[in-house]
Amino acid sequence: MEKRNRTRGRRVLFGLKEELCRLLVEESADGVCVLTGGRVEYCNAAFLNLMGLKAEEIEAAGEGIIWRDLPPVGRERVEDWRRYQSEARNPLPSGALRFVSKAGRSLALNLNAVRGKKERTIILARDITELYNCHLRLQEQEKILAGMIDEASTPVFVVQDGRIRFANKVVFEVFGYHPEELIGTGIDLYLMEEEKGRILQLYEERLTQKPIKKRWEMGLKHKNGHRVDVEIEVNLVSYDGVPAEIVIMHDITARKEMEIFQARALAKIRAAFGATIRVLNNLVEAKDPYTGGHQKRVADLSRTIATEMKLSAEQVDGLRLAAEIHDIGKIIVPSEILSKPGVISESEWGLVKNHVKVGYELLKDIEFPWPVAEIIYQHHERLNGSGYPRGLKGEQIIIEARILAVADVVEAMSSHRPYREAHSLEETMAEIEKNKGILYDEKVAEVCLALFRKKGYNFSFNRR
Repeated sequence: MEKRNRTRGRRVLFGLKEELCRLLVEESADGVCVLTGGRVEYCNAAFLNLMGLKAEEIEAAGEGIIWRDLPPVGRERVEDWRRYQSEARNPLPSGALRFVSKAGRSLALNLNAVRGKKERTIILARDITELYNCHLRLQEQEKILAGMIDEASTPVFVVQDGRIRFANKVVFEVFGYHPEELIGTGIDLYLMEEEKGRILQLYEERLTQKPIKKRWEMGLKHKNGHRVDVEIEVNLVSYDGVPAEIVIMHDITARKEMEIFQARALAKIRAAFGATIRVLNNLVEAKDPYTGGHQKRVADLSRTIATEMKLSAEQVDGLRLAAEIHDIGKIIVPSEILSKPGVISESEWGLVKNHVKVGYELLKDIEFPWPVAEIIYQHHERLNGSGYPRGLKGEQIIIEARILAVADVVEAMSSHRPYREAHSLEETMAEIEKNKGILYDEKVAEVCLALFRKKGYNFSFNRR
């Protein structure tokens, strides 16, 4: 009885397995074809659909019916594959087999063969058309990209683990090396000694994924030993499946040379302007000794206030030069008025006030790189419009002139004049404190007060 039960159980289990295998084969999305002795024994629905066959066509048909719609090249590939898989212990997949189905659809199939008993072979066919087409598109894109990189007009490198893995053709024109000379060599070989530490540190930081800028300037060695200035842009990529950096270089040697030329030219211009300023200052000082020293001290205080206010270097330079000659217009005022010990008349005061406009007219046509003439024109304007010569108000007065106005008042009040004694520092500061935001720019006034009261500024220094 027990033996009978075991036998019945095996039959049931075998029946279940058979049913499961039948369902898996018949319902599979992959094609299954069974060949026995070179003839078709069975094809599932998926296989018939893929090959464009009908069930009645394959009955007792030879293997050739399966491949009849393949182009000649495809049939040759199948024959080679079938021959190889019949001889090899471990048959290989066919790869992508291309053909056009009866319905006109372009297909790519991947075939695998499994050997069974009694000359039986099971062929598995998988539709890889979409995957194959994606692969073709990717190959085409890679081919286009590789061509673009190789023919690019700027050097492109791929660096992996500190070594050059790829270099395009233009590197020869820029650095004198043939690309094949560079492959496998370390990037440190081409860095200038004075910059090697900085660049290698940046490279290490990039490998640790620290946030660093993608672009920086550096010098590289030409094959002849000369320096080539470049700007590089670095981005992370995958090269042969391993993280790497693609480095795009722009030769900026010409730009650097131009920058050096411009810097030297600007230095010469500044020197020429400086000499001109000194001549003009001496001219005013010869006319009025008080005015000459006054301009130098006002220039120093103006520069210091502007620096504290974090004006740009260009603004500071322009203000300093303007301050050094801000009273140049006084050369038209008679010396006896400038040095008069008593009260001057209304007409004499008119001549003194006119020095602002005269200074502007003298300088307006000189092409300074700064608004020197306008600064001088505005330095007696006041925030509330009570100044001269145009009665400008608030923001109508440029910041350099607002600074110069405060520095001019502070130095003038602190200095002796033929018609009065010098005011004390506290008296001078009290004037600025009282009229900040009224006559004088509030921020400028506060910076000036802090310089004298907290930072120990005084006029004993010609330059700070």
